[in-house]
Amino acid sequence: MSWWGGILSLGVGALFGYLLARRHNHDPRIQELEGLLASLQTKYDRYQERVTEHFSASAQLVNGLTQQYRQLHEHLQVGADSLCSDTRRHHQDNPSKAFIPLGQTTLLHSPDQAVDPHYLAQMAPPRDYADKVANEPGTLDDEFGLK
Repeated sequence: MSWWGGILSLGVGALFGYLLARRHNHDPRIQELEGLLASLQTKYDRYQERVTEHFSASAQLVNGLTQQYRQLHEHLQVGADSLCSDTRRHHQDNPSKAFIPLGQTTLLHSPDQAVDPHYLAQMAPPRDYADKVANEPGTLDDEFGLK
């Protein structure tokens, strides 16, 4: 049984030595790196909290601004309806008709206007070339710009 005691003491000693070595690390570089890592983690956590607080406050301010804009628009619309409801004015001239309800997002007067050829004829697609003058070479001509 004495050899069992020796093996048990050796195992307990090895375990105790391992735990002591891990607990008391004398390498200053490792301790410095661990301190630096803890410092960076603290800074990162504070930064994340500040970003969250900033965007939360920004969202609240934008929501408040949107609500105030909606209230102002409704106030102006009610005022225009009550103060400018002159029946002698033409329908287009009446200032009470100048306010588009907030739910309406289109600037067209009617949905049919989007496909109306007369309405579309007023618009021209953007061009990436200059107009060609008659009897002169175009911009893609080899002689263009040479005199």
